[in-house]
Amino acid sequence: MAVSTNTVSEGVARAPVCDWDIYTQPELLEDIHLGWHSLHESAPDIFWTPRNGGHWVITRYEDQVKVLTDPEHFSSRELHIPPMNNGVMMIPLNLDPPEHTRYRAVLMKHFGPGPIARMEPKLVAWANRLIDRVIADGQCDFTETLGAGFPVSVFMELAGMPLDRFDEFRSIVLEYFSNITPERRGQLQDRIFTIWRELFDEKRRNPADDLATSLIEAEVRGRKLTQDELESIGYLLFLGGLDTVANALTFSFRNLAQRPDLQARLVAEPEKLPDYVEESLRRFAVVNQTRIVKKDIEIKGAQFREGQMLICPLTSAGLDERRNPDPEAFDIDRPDRGHITFSIGAHTCIGNMLARLEMRVFTREWLKRIANFTLDGADKPSWRPGMVMALEHLKLKWDARPTDAAA
Repeated sequence: MAVSTNTVSEGVARAPVCDWDIYTQPELLEDIHLGWHSLHESAPDIFWTPRNGGHWVITRYEDQVKVLTDPEHFSSRELHIPPMNNGVMMIPLNLDPPEHTRYRAVLMKHFGPGPIARMEPKLVAWANRLIDRVIADGQCDFTETLGAGFPVSVFMELAGMPLDRFDEFRSIVLEYFSNITPERRGQLQDRIFTIWRELFDEKRRNPADDLATSLIEAEVRGRKLTQDELESIGYLLFLGGLDTVANALTFSFRNLAQRPDLQARLVAEPEKLPDYVEESLRRFAVVNQTRIVKKDIEIKGAQFREGQMLICPLTSAGLDERRNPDPEAFDIDRPDRGHITFSIGAHTCIGNMLARLEMRVFTREWLKRIANFTLDGADKPSWRPGMVMALEHLKLKWDARPTDAAA
């Protein structure tokens, strides 16, 4: 990849420029994680790309930590590349501290350690219910059937969404994170807001023991959330709850299907599951975190100017050999593992504890019942680059036994 030093943003600064497209770059279409990792050898630590409206790319762990923990200079108010510029908010993600904090506290009542730990029996039930549907077949396309089926069903039940709209909601979020125009993404935003408006109206008529009802009853500084605030929070939850963990789980199982030694070890040593999940999150991160420059600052000679966009590909932080030696190796015994897959600082993913528990529970329940599985066929992986990365298909196979379905 050619690197040049050119004028950035109409002459306000000079910096390394690389032609890198976060949606269509050939390296990402070949292997989405190794594609981002390739920048560690082929590009400067920080560079400017003219693609998608022009933005900075920050590839190293330490630099990403610096940016993501500095709300004075880098704001979360715009999270799309290219920018949407339509004023639509995702509360609390689009808010910077201290305004962000009081809204986050509302959600932490549901996503903190206690509430999440109490969900485990429900997660076990959902995992086995979905495994029941495929186990006797000896094969499945994991991505939607289980990779999405498990965490999305869990989230929809938690939120109080009608489960019979699973396919409809998944189709919205899959298109939303694909390579579409800002105008089309805006149309999908409107649909998501409408879904939550209708859901909140239903919960006002028929309250239930679910997240939607709880948000209606929640207070911020002694007042109820407004309708606009409710829908904005719902918008964020929709995008996070219906896609992110699905991708992390699918990448995890693609790797596990190619490692019979690791399958056997996790069966023999289930206590290593937390380490397995953390290593999977490090090696196969899915989110590319964005910021808009709030105040001019210079980092490593790169002159960030107010209004410019930047992206921190979190997978390249986990694959940074300066932080994790031999980063491409998958090693659940790493003595010092570093990743920021759920971001870092004030905007650490609100659902990270639920995501970790979901990955541990599903992997544990799967290996109890299907302890030896492989990839089915030699199809080339179909990657989805962009803001949230995904694997569009994952065909698995195993030896089915007549008694499996009743296990």
